Amino acid sequence: MARDYYAILGISVAASPAQVRLAYRRLARQYSPDVNLWDRGAQELFGEIAEAYRVLGDPTARALYDRHGSRGRGREAVRDESAAPRGRRGEDAHVPVPLTFTQAVTGANVEVSLDRLSPCPVCEATGAKPGARALTCSHCGGTGAVFSEHAGGRPAACPACDASGQRVTEACDPCRGRGVVAAPAMVPAVIPAGVDNGAQLRVPGEGHAGPFGGPRGDLIIITRVQDDPVFARRGDHLYCDLPITVMEATLGARMRIATLLGPVDLVIPPGTQGGQVLRVRGKGMPRLTREGRGDLHLTVKVEIPQGIDARTQELFRELERLLPERPRAAIRGDQEP
Repeated sequence: MARDYYAILGISVAASPAQVRLAYRRLARQYSPDVNLWDRGAQELFGEIAEAYRVLGDPTARALYDRHGSRGRGREAVRDESAAPRGRRGEDAHVPVPLTFTQAVTGANVEVSLDRLSPCPVCEATGAKPGARALTCSHCGGTGAVFSEHAGGRPAACPACDASGQRVTEACDPCRGRGVVAAPAMVPAVIPAGVDNGAQLRVPGEGHAGPFGGPRGDLIIITRVQDDPVFARRGDHLYCDLPITVMEATLGARMRIATLLGPVDLVIPPGTQGGQVLRVRGKGMPRLTREGRGDLHLTVKVEIPQGIDARTQELFRELERLLPERPRAAIRGDQEP
């Protein structure tokens, strides 16, 4: 399948002739065979760039391409496909959409604001100035077809009138004869629960309108999810710190903690160490591709009391005598008294 000529040059379907020339010159300098003598891929790409400019740099060829793409059509083919849309499909519109962390968890209905190409209301996407006279095409004599050696002697669509048999004398001013103009729009979209940062969601038929009445492309939503001050996300799982006291770590405890799905009861086993990770199943992010949710991982942080009084210090010294543990005994050269 042939690549889109506008995509090859990196320009919009509404680009002016000057913008087409500027894009071609920039790419030609970058991928010229003289600069990339041993790069075969660059040489092939340069051929595509030259072919795209040959078509888009010629107003007549560009108009024909905008209506029918890169396929050559004979007169019979034009007649058989008269019911098909005349213009080529519009480009996809890529729009970043900011989301809160809560919206990513629960999903949301949003209104996406964008500027997109829409059918010109003045000429009704025809590209012709209202009231302009239509003249019989002198190139094909009004038949809409011409004979060419490149077509093997068969009739081909007239490039001057696009097989219509008529030519418009004046182009529409607002759309410069392209049939599309930029206009603001608000598009409703559904954000599924569990969407991640940088995900791309497609809304069919809500992108840029194609020239000369062509169908719209798609709207591509690029999610930008804000960070949460408590939870960190890795895939479908959530991670956060769980501060506990020395007594809770030593004796164990039962506590209620907050999660994205509401509070849950958590049991701290006796002898829990700092840095130990406790897992709460099914309390993470919703999974996009299948049912269920990820897990919540809690990293234990033992809070050491500070600024204790003399009485509390004495109690800790008594505990030290009752618990004569040697946690550094495995370290060589450690000489504990």
